[in-house]
Amino acid sequence: MLKNQLSRRALLKGFGAGALGLAGGSLPMLTLAQEAQEAAAAEALAYYRFKLGAFDMAVISDATLGLPPTVFGSNAPEEEVAEFIDQYKLANAEGNITGIVQILVARTGDDTIIFDTGLGLGNPNGSRLIPTLAAMGIQPGDVTKVAISHLHGDHINGLTGPDNAPLFPNAAVYFPQPEYDFMQGTASDSPAAGMVQGAQAKLQYAIDSEQIMFYNDDDEIASGIRAMAAHGHTPGHMAFHLESEGQRLVNIVDAAVQSQVALRHPEWYVAFDSLPDVAVETRTALFTMASDEDVRLFGYHFPFPGLGYAVREGEGWAWVPSAF
Repeated sequence: MLKNQLSRRALLKGFGAGALGLAGGSLPMLTLAQEAQEAAAAEALAYYRFKLGAFDMAVISDATLGLPPTVFGSNAPEEEVAEFIDQYKLANAEGNITGIVQILVARTGDDTIIFDTGLGLGNPNGSRLIPTLAAMGIQPGDVTKVAISHLHGDHINGLTGPDNAPLFPNAAVYFPQPEYDFMQGTASDSPAAGMVQGAQAKLQYAIDSEQIMFYNDDDEIASGIRAMAAHGHTPGHMAFHLESEGQRLVNIVDAAVQSQVALRHPEWYVAFDSLPDVAVETRTALFTMASDEDVRLFGYHFPFPGLGYAVREGEGWAWVPSAF
């Protein structure tokens, strides 16, 4: 059962569809962490708007990360992984694999929903969520719901500012019940303790203010949007299924973190997955469903704007970006 319900909030303003947006320069900002936000706003901002049935959707580019190749395929022969990375030209000039951090936004009726919150203000790798929302005509107070998929910092850190004051003060915060149960059962001497404590600090204001909404598999986040159990990356990791007027989109979040590796070799372990065998099962099930039912996917870490299809190819799949 979901805990609590909040009243209607302000409608999203100036949120059209079907356009790629680029912006730069000074933007209206919150007073909180003003300097950090202005620094982010000085960089090029990117977002992509599209429609999903009656839903107005957008993808916001928040940041980029450099991932060492050793993150992938620890259960595969080292030379096979190296050959794959070379074949598909995945490594950049520094020898890392670029990881994108991007945030899905949905307007559904009276709701303005963001799915995860990025790296957070002041992160040296980028933290462009707030200024990009402003460039789109959306102020933090317009956001009515924040759906968090799991506890990792690149998904939850942008929920609050550096002092853990809320950045989306009017929003209900949806957090997976099984993930929270895992957090509460984590021992203080566990390797995950620091990460758990960081996530708890980010959530605390929502718990104290009763804005927290703990959800489970198949619970409704909003009309047409439901949670999907996608465990393995973390014990309570969730994906999201969106449907409007017969059009479907599945936000797979971190069930897959690199489009070429994940689809062509879903059986390869990923260093960030806490339950790697479960994560392999989850990836395989998601890609099977998506290819069999022709469902579009959104990948939080896939190349911008992260929208595309899993198409059967050999024993795995190929990633086919959506045409736009």
